[in-house]
Amino acid sequence: ERDRRVVIVIDSGRRSAARIENETRLDTAYESALLLGALASAAGDRVDVVIVDRRVRGRVRGATGADLLSSMVETMAPVEPELIEPDWALVPALVREATSQSALVVLCTPIDAPGGARSMLAMLPQLTRKHRVLIASVTDPSVAAAAREPRERIEDVFLAAAAERALLDRDRVAAAIRRLGGDVVTGEPEALPPALADRYLAYKAAGLL
Repeated sequence: ERDRRVVIVIDSGRRSAARIENETRLDTAYESALLLGALASAAGDRVDVVIVDRRVRGRVRGATGADLLSSMVETMAPVEPELIEPDWALVPALVREATSQSALVVLCTPIDAPGGARSMLAMLPQLTRKHRVLIASVTDPSVAAAAREPRERIEDVFLAAAAERALLDRDRVAAAIRRLGGDVVTGEPEALPPALADRYLAYKAAGLL
């Protein structure tokens, strides 16, 4: 199938400012979006990109091929994370502006905090009623490592317990997304972009777009 629509929504709110390994979460979201954009454009699909927190920080519409990637890079380059909560209520209207067709809507946003994900989850049914929705979230390898550390001191016990709680919180948010009709792909900074690309290819192969 060609000429499908892909809408990538990138969260530039406060949690995207956190650094994981050598880059911010926003940087990883940009890398993921660029790889997906290149792949989808090469497959003949049309790609739109929106960067948003409490306002639209950048938008790419109607570009294809090499123009798409250059437009994405130019749009992303000046945008830094804002230390505010994103307004997820803006997103359904932004997706409608991008396309009136059923689309793959990719939300690049952290899912590691149930409190922070509450407004995104409340908005999600507005998208899943019409679109295939995929949340792409970068994970911190140090959290998983802390949960596996030997617990020889009381400090180790507290650190491991906090790490386990963080992993459980992420799993709870992912489960809630799936109950609402969405899908989730996660990965460490180097792994998330190819993981997102692989999920897109799996959808195409299965005829789900």
